[in-house]
Amino acid sequence: MRFNETYYSINDSSIKHLVPVSIDFKQWVGAGVKHLCVVLDTQKNDQLIHFSGITIEDKRPFFNDLYEQICDLTEDKLTMLVSLYNHVNGGEILEITNSENINGIMFEYLRSTNGYLIYHHQFERFLENEMGYEEQVAIELRKSWNKKVVNKKVQIMSNENFNKLEILMPYVFTFSKVTNI
Repeated sequence: MRFNETYYSINDSSIKHLVPVSIDFKQWVGAGVKHLCVVLDTQKNDQLIHFSGITIEDKRPFFNDLYEQICDLTEDKLTMLVSLYNHVNGGEILEITNSENINGIMFEYLRSTNGYLIYHHQFERFLENEMGYEEQVAIELRKSWNKKVVNKKVQIMSNENFNKLEILMPYVFTFSKVTNI
């Protein structure tokens, strides 16, 4: 098995060496986190590829279960799995990773995600290319979009090309693309 997914108690001191130094465990405990999910890549010297806190008994599929259900696994599909895992329902991850490339022909920069707009840089590129915004404005609008800043969302939604955006985005927000795979 390529990935080792393990759940730990938030109080288990043996995992502190696995996670980023910047994690404030006391703050997580205060927010109700009871368990930690750690996914390591066994083919890369147990490199940490996913780390998250869990507040309740979680019924989601394991990372390995999703990994094994991805058809014709590519690096792009693995990147999508790692980027979306714990943020998106497992069934939706499989739908995106196993779908035909529906919109990639229309927009080359969506080819790696089967035509779906899911990453920050893709959203920014769409705002630049299809809506005519300058690069810095596109970055500001993308950040505001994820923070649900109403006046910035209205600015995007009032653009004549917004209907294309709605078709491409499976979610109302975008994700950071994981780069350490």
